[in-house]
Amino acid sequence: MKFDPVRSFQLRYDILRGSTKYAEAESAGHAAVSMDARRAIKQVFTGDLVLPKQMDRLGDRLRPVLILGGEEYPLGQFILTSARRIREGGRQFSRCEGYDLCFLARRTRLEERLFLPAGERYTDRIQSLLQRCGIRSAIVEESAETFATDREDWEIGTSVLDIINSLLDEISYQSLWFDADGIARIGPVLEPGIKNIRHWYGPGREAGYGLVKEAFTQEDDLFDVCNVFVVQCQNPEIKAMMQAVSINDDPNSALSVSRQGRVMAPPVKLDNVGSLAALQKYADRLRWQSMAATETTVIQTALNPVHQCADILALEGDLAPGVYQETGWAMELVPGGLMEHTLRRILYL
Repeated sequence: MKFDPVRSFQLRYDILRGSTKYAEAESAGHAAVSMDARRAIKQVFTGDLVLPKQMDRLGDRLRPVLILGGEEYPLGQFILTSARRIREGGRQFSRCEGYDLCFLARRTRLEERLFLPAGERYTDRIQSLLQRCGIRSAIVEESAETFATDREDWEIGTSVLDIINSLLDEISYQSLWFDADGIARIGPVLEPGIKNIRHWYGPGREAGYGLVKEAFTQEDDLFDVCNVFVVQCQNPEIKAMMQAVSINDDPNSALSVSRQGRVMAPPVKLDNVGSLAALQKYADRLRWQSMAATETTVIQTALNPVHQCADILALEGDLAPGVYQETGWAMELVPGGLMEHTLRRILYL
């Protein structure tokens, strides 16, 4: 998508009932959308709006649509959980805060013990749990992993979002998130690397998202670095304890065993896991995350409405070159607004 730094900026707020738009909200001032991949509910909307009188705030959904150069980009779907009514300068409006559709799974709780039979696929059960929360649209990368034993792990009152994310974690899938169209996304954690880069920023890039402010901040934290990771699973119904080990032996990594010696992280103990292969993926994921956990970089760019959750991106030129995982972003929904990206470096370029 070609970028024009002086392209026209428009913003529309659709109100959806189900999947059908039936009204619009009116902008009454500043608004922003942010994403933090580390939160259970990933995306948050804040903004001043004049809401339609017929809106059911907990049933209907707000869909901000950013229009740049005539192209429309939905920015997710939100449930407005708070709206403080304000009268100011002769106008009445609501100062709103809303959460993405993870909120539906967060507010749904077990009313009886959940039984998971041995042999059922993880992704089949996760889809069933989504439907229990009223989440009908999902893009799911199926996993062959199945429950190794019958399970009743969660107490009455447990949030369904916590259960879904626990199951996803066991098969090294990304925690539940929703894309710009309000569709639940279920898929593996992306292995950090060049093959998974979704966005490039830097001088000479024709895509205008190469426009990056020269200022940036960067922070290193080497207090708790490790390069050997052990994950264990011991379940009374499984005869032998399963164990997986993953070692950072990459000679290009400043944290590798060849450069730092063996520094073992505290062992992680899991109650359940589908297989030894799934346990090994879990250990490998800890290793990847450790290689990116020591350095945080914050940059600002022009608005780029096609970022999603935990994307992999690259910075080129003199601006901290490398491959990064994006742990968060925030967009100012105003003409000339900036987008702030919080990044963890994975590879140096």
